[in-house]
Amino acid sequence: MQQDFEGPENLINRLKFESLGSPENTDSRYQFKDNLNIVFIIDASGSMAQKIDGKEKMASAKDSILNFVSKLPKDAKVGIRVYGHKGTGSDADKAFSCSSSELVYPISNYNAGEFQAALNKFSPSGWTPIGLALREAKNDLASFDGANNTNIVYLVSDGIDTCEDQPIEAAKDLYSSNISPIINVIGFDVDSEGQNQLREIAAATEGIYGTVTNEGELQKELDNLSNMTEQWKEWLEQGKQKIESNKIANSLEIFSYITDEGSKGTKEKIKIDLILFELHEDGRMNDKSYKYLMTKNTEYHKWIQEQIDQFEKELKALNETSYSQAIKALEDKYITNTQ
Repeated sequence: MQQDFEGPENLINRLKFESLGSPENTDSRYQFKDNLNIVFIIDASGSMAQKIDGKEKMASAKDSILNFVSKLPKDAKVGIRVYGHKGTGSDADKAFSCSSSELVYPISNYNAGEFQAALNKFSPSGWTPIGLALREAKNDLASFDGANNTNIVYLVSDGIDTCEDQPIEAAKDLYSSNISPIINVIGFDVDSEGQNQLREIAAATEGIYGTVTNEGELQKELDNLSNMTEQWKEWLEQGKQKIESNKIANSLEIFSYITDEGSKGTKEKIKIDLILFELHEDGRMNDKSYKYLMTKNTEYHKWIQEQIDQFEKELKALNETSYSQAIKALEDKYITNTQ
């Protein structure tokens, strides 16, 4: 019955990403550079053939990415690396499929015909070598050092790595290289096991992890990236001057986070209450045990709500300070406590 509660760490990383290019940023990784490069690493394992609302997950991913790149500023570059697109999901094909990863669209300016042709090259097929794809992405970006390039990597997967190729270590290696990429992860209709691993990849690289369950949610996630590319375009057009930046509307992000966590607590308590009630009514739990467990359930979820209320109070207070101060305070309070 346990819900997937999370601390504010992912929210903090999202706010950092949305501040990309802000003059207040002291982290060079989050400063705009002369060149902007965005690389999508796309899962083409067999499970991407599953359908949501009558449409194949792979088709939804392709359409969402195509919609995004069609609106890129002309100076921005994009690349697509695919993995698990060869072989099948059978054990006999595992070694072959786990060695499959290909840069189908080399990092370059967007060309509609060539990009569409690249998307047509692959379809859902085999296993899920996430680690291999991340290591190959490091080679793809080798000539785009972080000193002169803002490099953003989006890993899209609908499940856990199935090739035992150390994806978390590969992500850390890419992140700590002189490429200095920002690595964000999107879990597309992914189960709890897959979420845990993908969330760990994002956490290891201080990136955003987001779960989407359909094409609309995936497109919404990419819309944030579209907004950022427009800000980079504006930065370029203004001669790389120190542009005025309004305080980012953190309040909506905080509201969404607090609402989601509160909803999880309520759902979890109700489900446990119902289970205990049914067991008691069925004579499989005596009165004393029932009363004890109901009390414990109430006390536990009261504590959960107190933690959420405290997060909300602290996040709102920090939001009243300057953006850079708020991020620093949030990191000091929460992220360092998880080490």
